[in-house]
Amino acid sequence: MKKLIRIILALAIGSTLIGCSSKPGGTIDLTSHIKVSIKGFNGKGEVYIDNNTKYDKTDSDIRDFVADIEYTLENGTNGALSNGDEITIKAKYSKSKAKDLGLTIKNPTKKVKVSGLKDLLTGYYDCEIKVKNYGSIKLKLDANTAPITVSNFVGLANDGFYKGLTFHRIIKGFMIQGGDPNGDGTGGSKQTIKGEFTANGVDNPIKHTRGVISMARSQSYDSASSQFFIMHEDAPSLDGQYAAFGCAYSGMDIVDKICDDVKTEDSNGTVSKKNQPVIESITCKKIQ
Repeated sequence: MKKLIRIILALAIGSTLIGCSSKPGGTIDLTSHIKVSIKGFNGKGEVYIDNNTKYDKTDSDIRDFVADIEYTLENGTNGALSNGDEITIKAKYSKSKAKDLGLTIKNPTKKVKVSGLKDLLTGYYDCEIKVKNYGSIKLKLDANTAPITVSNFVGLANDGFYKGLTFHRIIKGFMIQGGDPNGDGTGGSKQTIKGEFTANGVDNPIKHTRGVISMARSQSYDSASSQFFIMHEDAPSLDGQYAAFGCAYSGMDIVDKICDDVKTEDSNGTVSKKNQPVIESITCKKIQ
């Protein structure tokens, strides 16, 4: 699955391409076999394209032609799509090269109507993280400041995604990190979200002080998924670089105990699977 804008994709070739190497000919169907998915939230939807269609790769000229084709959004703004929007996916290709190769081009565009996006949450949410053999950490989440982040986290939590997952990385004096289905920092849910922090063009005044909850990510600003961390102590260097979205109002003694008790394997806070504290559940409800 790859994001739409400016990503070069291998396109579907509708029929086998045969003939002489200088002008192989044949037909290329650019959009009929692609799967277009709209992910995210209403008003913040993004287009993704999945294309598993096989094609003849024996002709180097055809391979080069296909490699140079791009999908772009003809109308609408990717990352700001809403239910009901009618968008057009356009395959951009070299007409002169197609002519030189004797290719017939079919379906260079595909129309799609956006639907099924959930509305973003607003307001504040009360969240309880129950950790086996330790107790509960209670937090207040701010959907007004970080609506995408809170909507994603609350949705995963209330769908039971976090049940049985763990805190796999613990650094005393810094933070505890969990929410990875792989238990090693490499996993996540099926969806990544836009990073709501200053470096990514989003105003977020929440500071990474003790008790704050924030989203873990890779180097890509928009790579956060399900992994989160809770600050054990202040870390101003994270401000504006990670999407903080709430703060603990109870249970920081649980965070302290986890940091004190759990054995780590290295200076990066790696915890062996047998020693990882288990998340029994995470539940969230709107504060009326």
